[in-house]
Amino acid sequence: MSLLLAPFTDAGSRTFWPGLALTALVAAWFARNQPWRASWAQLRALARHPSTRLDVQLLLARQLLRGLRGVAATGGAFAVAAWIVLRLDHSLGAPTPLTLSPALLAVVYSLTLFIAWDASRFAAHWLMHKLPFLWAFHQVHHSAERLSPLTFHRVHPVESLIYDLRGALTTGAVAGLFFWLTRGQAEALTLLGVPALGLALNVLTGNLRHSELWVRFPPAVEGWLMSPAQHQLHHSAAPEHVDKNLGTWLACWDRLAGSLVISESPPLTFGLPAGERNHRDDLLSALFGPFVGAAKALAGPRALAALGLLTAQAAQAQDPEETPAEPAEETPPRPRGEGVGAEILIYAEDGTPRVAGSAHRVDEETLERFEYDNVERVLAEVPGVSTRGEDGYGLRPNIGMRGASSDRSAKVTLMEDGVLFAPAPYAAPAAYYFPMSTRLVGVEVFKGPAATRFGPQTVGGAINLLTRRAPVGLDYGLDLAGGQYRSGKAAGYLGFGDERAGLLIDAAQLSTAGFKELDGGGPTGFQRGEMMVKGRLRLGAEGVLELKLGLSDETSHETYLGLSASDYAEDPLRRYAASANDLMRWTRTQAELSWSAPLGEQVVTRTVLYHHYLTRSWTRLDRFNEGPDLHDLLQTDPSSGQGALYLSILRGDEDSASLDDALALATNDRRFHSAGLQSTARWSVGGERVGSDLELGLRLHVDSVARVHTQDLWMMTDGALVRADAPTTTTLDSDAWAQALAAHVHEDLRIGAVHVLPGLRAELIRSQRIDVGAEVLDPRLAGILLPGIGALAPLGPWLDVFAGSTRGFSPASPGDPVEVKPETAWSNELGLRHHQGARHAELVGFFNAYQNLTGQCTLSGGCLGDDIDRQFNGGAAWISGVELVAGSALFLPDGSELSGQATYSYTRARFQTGFVSSFPQFGDVSPGDSLPYVPEHQASARLVWSHRVLDVGVGGSFRSGMLDKAGTFPVTEADVPPLFLLDASLSAQATDRLRVYATGTNLTRSDALVSWRPFGARPTAPMTIMVGLKVGPPEPKDEAAVSSGAP
Repeated sequence: MSLLLAPFTDAGSRTFWPGLALTALVAAWFARNQPWRASWAQLRALARHPSTRLDVQLLLARQLLRGLRGVAATGGAFAVAAWIVLRLDHSLGAPTPLTLSPALLAVVYSLTLFIAWDASRFAAHWLMHKLPFLWAFHQVHHSAERLSPLTFHRVHPVESLIYDLRGALTTGAVAGLFFWLTRGQAEALTLLGVPALGLALNVLTGNLRHSELWVRFPPAVEGWLMSPAQHQLHHSAAPEHVDKNLGTWLACWDRLAGSLVISESPPLTFGLPAGERNHRDDLLSALFGPFVGAAKALAGPRALAALGLLTAQAAQAQDPEETPAEPAEETPPRPRGEGVGAEILIYAEDGTPRVAGSAHRVDEETLERFEYDNVERVLAEVPGVSTRGEDGYGLRPNIGMRGASSDRSAKVTLMEDGVLFAPAPYAAPAAYYFPMSTRLVGVEVFKGPAATRFGPQTVGGAINLLTRRAPVGLDYGLDLAGGQYRSGKAAGYLGFGDERAGLLIDAAQLSTAGFKELDGGGPTGFQRGEMMVKGRLRLGAEGVLELKLGLSDETSHETYLGLSASDYAEDPLRRYAASANDLMRWTRTQAELSWSAPLGEQVVTRTVLYHHYLTRSWTRLDRFNEGPDLHDLLQTDPSSGQGALYLSILRGDEDSASLDDALALATNDRRFHSAGLQSTARWSVGGERVGSDLELGLRLHVDSVARVHTQDLWMMTDGALVRADAPTTTTLDSDAWAQALAAHVHEDLRIGAVHVLPGLRAELIRSQRIDVGAEVLDPRLAGILLPGIGALAPLGPWLDVFAGSTRGFSPASPGDPVEVKPETAWSNELGLRHHQGARHAELVGFFNAYQNLTGQCTLSGGCLGDDIDRQFNGGAAWISGVELVAGSALFLPDGSELSGQATYSYTRARFQTGFVSSFPQFGDVSPGDSLPYVPEHQASARLVWSHRVLDVGVGGSFRSGMLDKAGTFPVTEADVPPLFLLDASLSAQATDRLRVYATGTNLTRSDALVSWRPFGARPTAPMTIMVGLKVGPPEPKDEAAVSSGAP
C-alpha cells in the first residue's frame, strides 16, 4: 500500500499532497462564482472520462515498476559520480578544495544541479518529439484529452526508463564534479529530504501544469519561467501548438530553440490530432501499442519495401479505414488473444512445430492413455530430458535437460499456462511443488535456442504445463481408479459456458499407503489434493478476462533416508526405523488474473497478474548429533567398527547410548511468496512472400522465502524413537528475496519458406539473503543480456533443417558471495525435422559450452546447514550430444490404428577445468571428469493399437548408469546402475459415456536403485497395477478423422 501511495506521500513526487491541496484551493477559487452542482458535474465528468481512467491505470503500473527503476537510477547516479571522480583524479589529480562558505557552496551546488537537471529534461523532451521512435512512446502522455494532476504519471514505462537514465547521468555528472572540486563538502539545499527548489516549484505550480485551470505568470516572467498555462499549450491539439513549450521550469531553452509560445487564451482541446494515436484509452493498448509504432518507425516504409513487406498491410493496424481492403485470401488471419502465453508452441498448417530449435509436446491423448501420475514418467519420452528418482511417485521431481543439474528441477524454467510456478523462481527455485500430472492436458518442452524467451533459467530449458480451459458448451469428466498398495485416484472436472462467459471446476485427489515397509510398522504413503477454478468473461468484441484460482495440499510420510547397499540388496523396499517420524505437510494457493485482447488487426496481447503462496513443513531425519555423514555412511556400508554401530541405530537394532549418537530430526518450516505482472504482445504482418511475427515480452516479478529450521534430538530405544531430554535448537533463521525485471524480443522473419529468428532477453535481478546472527550483505544487483539467433529452412516438401545459437543464464542465489558467478553458457544446435502425414522424425545435435557451470545446493542433493540453496562454481564444462525422435501411424483395413514412437539421446558432459569444491556432488574434480547424475544414453518407445472400443498400449524406457559424484565412467557400486522400465495400458469403451481401463507400471519388476541422494540407496517404484473407469461426454463420430501424427 505504501508503494501505491508514494506518489502522494513522497516529498520528491510532483503530486506530493501539499501541492494537490494547493491545486484544490486554486480550483475552488476559480469556481467561487459557479453553483456547486455545476462544479460537481464538471469534476465527475473529468473523473469518468476514459482519458482520466487511463491516467490512473498508468499510475498504478508505473508504481509497480518503480522499485526496480528507482534502485537502478540511484545506483547509476552513484556509479557515474564515482567514475567521474576517479577519471578526474587520474587525469588532473586531486584539486585544492574550494574555500567557499558551506551556505554559499550549497546554493551554488543546488542551482547548478537545478539548471543541469532542467536542461537535460528539455533535451530529452525535445528528442521525444523529434525522433519518431521515441515519439511513439511519448504519445501516451500527449494522448490525454483531459488534464488532471494524475496526467503527470501518464507515461509509458520505456519513457520512464529513458528519463530515469537521464536523471542518473545528470545527477551523477554534477555530483561527481562537485565532489571532485570540494572533496565532499558540497551538499544540496534540501527540505523534507529532497532538493528545496524542486519541492517549492512542485508544490506551488507543478500540479497546475497538468490541469484545466488557466494560470499565467506576468508576460515578462513567462519569458524565463514556464507558467502552468504555457505547459497546457504544449498539450493542445491545435497544429500551431505542436512541439512548442518543451521546457519543464525554465523557458530559456525554448527561446533558444525557437519553440516558445505565449497565448492570451487557453487551448480549445487537448490530445492528439485524429488518426495519429497508436493506442486506445486502456492500459494494455497504451503499453503495447507504442511498440508497434516504434517498430514501424525503426523499419520505415523503405526498409519494409526492401524486405518485400507491403506497407499498406503494416499500416492497416493503425488506420484501417484509410487503407484499401485486401482480398480475403491475401489478408493474414487475425491472431486470437487467448492463444498467447498459455500454449506457447506454434505449429504450421501441416502440424510441424514452427520453431528453430528443439521443442516437443506431450499431448492429452498420450497423457490419458498411460494415466501417469508421475511427471517423471511423462517426460521419459522427450529426448534430452533426464530425471533422478527419489520417492517413486514424482512428488518433488528432479528434472534436468541436456546435462543441466536435475536437483529439484532448479535449473529448468517451470511454467503452468505460461506463468512461473516454482515456489520462488529467483530466490529459491527448487521445485518443492509440482502440479499433478493427472490434471494436465499437455506438456510443452523447450531446449536450447527454443528456450530463449523464457527465464530465469535459460541454460537447461523450459517446461510449460497446460491445464484445461473453461469450455464453450458443456464439458465434464470423472476418473476413479484404485490399485495396489491401497492406491486411489479421484479426479473430475465440470465446465460450462458460451461465447461470452465460461466456468470450469477441476479437482483431483491421490492417495496411497506407500510401497515401502517401515521397520516397526507405520505409514509411508501420502495424500494429495488439488483444485482449480477458472472463469472466463469476454468484454467487448474480442477482449477476454480470465480468473484462475487454485488450492493444493499434501500430507506425505516421506523421508530423505535411504538404505545401505547390503540392506538394499536384501530388501529394496525396506525403510529404517529412524525415519518413522518423517512427515511433510504443505499448502499452496494460486491466484491469476489474465487479460487477452487484440490491438488493431495484427497485434495480439496477453497480460497476467499472478500471486502464489506456499507454506511447507518437513520433519525428517537430518543427521546424527555427533556422528558420520549419512550419505557416506550408507554408501560405504561398514560391517564392523563404529560405522556398523551407527547403521544398527538407524535400523533400530541398537539403542542410542548417549546424546552423541542421538538422531537429529530437523523441522524445516518455509514460507514462499511469488508474485508478478507479465505481458506478451505478438505483432504479425506480411504478405505471401515475406512476413514477420514480432513478439515482445515484459515481466516484473518478486518472490521471497522465509526459512526457520529447528532441530530436536531423539534416542533410538528398543527399535522406536523417543524424545531426548534436550532443548529444541534453531539451526537456520533466514529470509531471502528477489526482484526481477525481465524483457525479451523474439522475431520470426519469413522470407519465402525460410524463417530467421533473432532474439534478445534481458534480466535485471536484485536479491538479498538475511541470516539471523550473520553479517548482512548488501543487496546484489545483476543484469545480463542474452542474445540468440535461429534459422529454419526447408530442404524438401517434408524435410526442414534448423540451427540456432543462444547465450544461456542461471542467476546466482541470494546471499551468495560475489565470487560465486552466475551460470552462463553458449548453447548451439543443428537439426533436421521430417513431417509427412502420420510420420514424423527429428534429429538434433547440440553443443553447450559453459563458461561457468554451477551446482545448486539442496537438501535433496545431500547438502546441509548454511549451504542450503547456495550455489558453487564448477568452472568450464562442455556438454554435447545427439537427440532422435521418430514416430508413425498405420491405419488398418478394419478401421483400427497402429501407432508408435521411439526416442534416443546421447549426452557427453565433461568438466574442462580442475578444482576442489565443497559441493557434495563435485568434490575433487579433474579436467575430463563427467558430471554427476547425467546419463550418457537414454531411450524410450511406445506402441499403441487403438480401435473404436478397445485401446492397447505398451511403453518402455531405458536409462544408462549415472555417476553419484563427478568422476569417470564406467559406473561402480557406489554409483547408479542402468534402469529399464516397461509399462502397459488397456482400455475399453463400455458405453458412449463410460470407459474402463487398466494400467501397469514397471512390469519387469525392476528393483534397480535410482539414486544415492540425499542419504542412501533409493528404490524404483515396484510393479503397480491400477484399474479405473472414466465418465465423460460421448465423442463426436467422424469416420474420416485420422490421427495427425504430430508429436
